[in-house]
Amino acid sequence: MNNSGSTDNLRANSDRGLTAVREMTLAFSRDAIKTFLHTVHDRLIDYAQKPSEETRGFEFLHARSQISNRHNEILRIFVREMDRYFDQFASGELHDPAVEGSGDETLALMNQDVLEEDLALSAIRTRASVDYTEPLWVLTRRMTRLVGGKSTEHRVPVSPGCFCQALQRSLADIDIELPVKLVIYKLFDRQFVRQLAELYGQCSVRLEELGVLPDLRYQIHKAESADSARFTGAQPQRRRVPQSPSLQIPTLEDVVSPAPLALPSEQLSPAEYQNQLLDSIQLLQDRLVARTPDQRRELTGQPLQYSARQLVEAAVQLQQFNQLMAADVLEAAREIKPFDIARAREQLVNQLQQITDSKETPALGTDDARIIDLVGMLFEYILNDEQIPDCVKALLSYLHTPFLKLAFAESDFFRRQDHPARLLLNTLADAGAKWVSNDGSCEFDMLEQIRKTVRSVLDHQDVDTRLMASLLMSINSFVQKVELRVKLLEKRAMEQARGEDQLYEVKQRVNREIHRRVAEKDIPSAPLLFLLQPWTDYMVLVLLRFGDAGEAWRQSLELIDDMLWGLELTGAESEWRRWRQHYPWMESQIQKGFDMIGYDANKAFKLKRSIDRIYQLREKNLQPEAAPAELRNKLVQLAERRANERTRSTDQEKVVLEKLRLLEFGSWFQFRDGRREKVAWFNPDSMQFLFVDQTGKRTGMKSGQQLAQAILAGDLQIVTGKTKPLVERTMETIFKDLNLQVQSVSQKDHYVG
Repeated sequence: MNNSGSTDNLRANSDRGLTAVREMTLAFSRDAIKTFLHTVHDRLIDYAQKPSEETRGFEFLHARSQISNRHNEILRIFVREMDRYFDQFASGELHDPAVEGSGDETLALMNQDVLEEDLALSAIRTRASVDYTEPLWVLTRRMTRLVGGKSTEHRVPVSPGCFCQALQRSLADIDIELPVKLVIYKLFDRQFVRQLAELYGQCSVRLEELGVLPDLRYQIHKAESADSARFTGAQPQRRRVPQSPSLQIPTLEDVVSPAPLALPSEQLSPAEYQNQLLDSIQLLQDRLVARTPDQRRELTGQPLQYSARQLVEAAVQLQQFNQLMAADVLEAAREIKPFDIARAREQLVNQLQQITDSKETPALGTDDARIIDLVGMLFEYILNDEQIPDCVKALLSYLHTPFLKLAFAESDFFRRQDHPARLLLNTLADAGAKWVSNDGSCEFDMLEQIRKTVRSVLDHQDVDTRLMASLLMSINSFVQKVELRVKLLEKRAMEQARGEDQLYEVKQRVNREIHRRVAEKDIPSAPLLFLLQPWTDYMVLVLLRFGDAGEAWRQSLELIDDMLWGLELTGAESEWRRWRQHYPWMESQIQKGFDMIGYDANKAFKLKRSIDRIYQLREKNLQPEAAPAELRNKLVQLAERRANERTRSTDQEKVVLEKLRLLEFGSWFQFRDGRREKVAWFNPDSMQFLFVDQTGKRTGMKSGQQLAQAILAGDLQIVTGKTKPLVERTMETIFKDLNLQVQSVSQKDHYVG
């Protein structure tokens, strides 16, 4: 009894909460959209009078007139859509506006205007979701509690996407050209969307007053991998990095008799993993120096050492020298030669000697030497990274000296995975790997964007975290727009592929239904040709339109059975009488099929006349001649090809097919020529795979059997595992190679001893 009362109270509170948020949102929508439409009415005049918009002046005036005449209709549709989203939310049927279709899907595949409109609205949704992360996070969880389900900020009726979608639908039937509509969306972002923070706050406070998660506080969920992080531009706080508990200061035994080190555990947090990895690398550097006499550095207590200011000053002068050298080279990004990293160390030492006042040349400190070596190795290993095109690696190599200066100035550069400089390097490398080819050709002008970013670093003498953060936000903004365009192209390719796959399955079913009935029978040429070609096309159309539960599908199967029954009739008069009564229905069905598929009239007449002659022979109790084996095989094979029927798989192919059936969407395949394509979608039942390139453009549909054969032939391979960001995987490679070098030197000393 008490439980029932508690449930009733909870339901009542939920209803009150949802009703309160609905009323506040609809009231806000009415006022805000009304004000927005007045603003649009005034601003379109300004746009029409701009000199740069003379060619579109009429379009702006026409749109202004349309909005003025249909002002109340737009307002009514907008509020109605928002109200409908609340109904869908309450019933658990509200979908993510970012992936919901925006009209006729067939048109969307071809219409560039639809793509541009979706891009504009997606940009507004994304920006607003970032700007209102905290209030939207809190309100989402409180609203989700009202309906007792799980949701995200994209699937609540007050999300930025819902407001954008409501505006799009309220303008859908109004004659507005795309350039003008994009201006309206921009005004919507500036005026309407900017007010959402106030609405979110009011709704959240009201739910808190009603006792919905009153103690809820915003929490930041960190991404599991550093490559998914986006730098926000906030000035990072310097922190004192503690010594990793698992690594100790190297002892004499460590240096004399080193044991191989293992990579840190993957179970560690990203920050702790990075700390332990760097500590291990430094320990290996010390071991290697200790066993290489000609590379031993001074003791820590040696009085003459370079100051931090001198090191940074030398790096700045070296950067200025390299900037002049690279000025002409960087103009042609495709033909750029890699930066000489080995020579850079010699030049740095020369610069240090020139700026030192002391007659006696100081030695490099241990920490300074480590930094120089590690930055050098980092960029040397980048030049050997097989995942990045050569032209991109060459461009990135010119960041060596600015990054060296940064490493001197900021001790946490190698320890922080979220350091803006590291994220910038990772982003440039990842963008190059995705959209630049080894021959220098690229998509979305990405190579030029990378070149401009590198040039911006070289042109600044004050290379610091603030500069790196600014460049990171700029390239991230560009990459996000590219990724959004790629995502939309993939979405349209998937929609088309689903339609094709449905057609593929229907064709196969029709072919098997007919084949099952005619397989063991000797059938004359005309009925066989009719069933395997025009009647097959008719049945495919019927199954697509009406499904297999409809009367049309049942009658199409009955016609096949009746035609075969007529070929097998005995001489009994009762059977022939029934046949003659039934034949007019068959003729009408045959003609109906010809008409529906638009079959050629002359061919239809000849084929129908040939079928009539065969049944006339049967009425005379004569057996018509069966189709020759060669013709029958040809017609059957042609029908199988039209239905995309697979041949029988070998045992090896079956093993590969089972693995492909477990494949995840988004898996990459690499061809023998190095080209990569992604599986954007596939049907595990039909085993039809949709492939897109790195720009999101469709490259084709392939069957599972085709993929299995290509994999077994070595022409194709699945790219397994998740690739770590550039700096992270390079640091691990450095660790492994240093480990091998230490062991090699140790074994050599052992044999010499």
